Amino acid sequence: MHAAPAGPAARPVYGSRAGWGLLESWNTAGAGVYGDLEHPRTPEGGTIVRLTSPSVETILDGYRLGSDQGSVAFCAVTLVQGIDDQGSLKRILVDTGHTGRRPVLDAALRQRGLTRDSIDVLVCTHAHWDHIENLDMFPGAEVILHPDERRYVRHPHRNDSGCPEWIDAVVSRYEDRIRTAEEGTKLLPGVEVVAAPGHSAGTIALAVATTDGIAVIAGDSIQNTTVAEQRRNSLVFWNERQANESVAKLVAIGDIIYPGHDLPFRMNPDGSTEYLHDFELTITGVEPGQPGLTLTEPPFEPEIMAGIEEQRLPD
Repeated sequence: MHAAPAGPAARPVYGSRAGWGLLESWNTAGAGVYGDLEHPRTPEGGTIVRLTSPSVETILDGYRLGSDQGSVAFCAVTLVQGIDDQGSLKRILVDTGHTGRRPVLDAALRQRGLTRDSIDVLVCTHAHWDHIENLDMFPGAEVILHPDERRYVRHPHRNDSGCPEWIDAVVSRYEDRIRTAEEGTKLLPGVEVVAAPGHSAGTIALAVATTDGIAVIAGDSIQNTTVAEQRRNSLVFWNERQANESVAKLVAIGDIIYPGHDLPFRMNPDGSTEYLHDFELTITGVEPGQPGLTLTEPPFEPEIMAGIEEQRLPD
């Protein structure tokens, strides 16, 4: 395991919304990705620098499905494609889902003319089972993980149902391919890591400067539209204050949010959200009106792990 280079000491810049800095595309080399986006507004003396923008595509939608028998836990799987500094096309897959989605993930890749070997980098937004169980599908890919997440996985809290002890055995298999990455680590021109802790110790997101705006691939730092609108994380295993601050941070950065367990959406100026595409899901094994089947939408009430006040990173 090795740490990613820190890169130039450029100030972090988080989109165009009030309350955060903005580094426009007129800046010189070394600027963060949030300035690589091509909506130039040239200050006096500035020089426009137009860069090839990376793309973001949902491979598998995330869903916020639950039940009184446990979580379905279908996380989003997202593909980022961009040109590296040597001019070569690189593909980054953000999260892999759990093994129950393996056949549909393979199928989704084939539909795009891709195979498991087409993926160069896997970004683990965090090390929960529903996001990383398919790491072994991509034996040639580098694995990106926050150093705090890697430390935590070695000794997770006894109540952490997202990260049971066996997760360390999964992650340890790929130790030689893990690259730890922190805030500001550039994966490609226009693609940068954003620290978003709270849901877990080392949750990260990606900020991607696309032609449609700054896309934030949030993982479970923003699980769904309700979390973005309420500015409260819906499921917290590490630190509630940090989790909610991360929601606010990412909403401020992003024009488009790719959440962990919902469809991608755009944030409107009034704080409301708008999905980028329609909901599609087929459920088998049950029928509408089946006796005992209840469909309900419970009120939004964040779930905080019992014993969260005991959370510490292991030495």
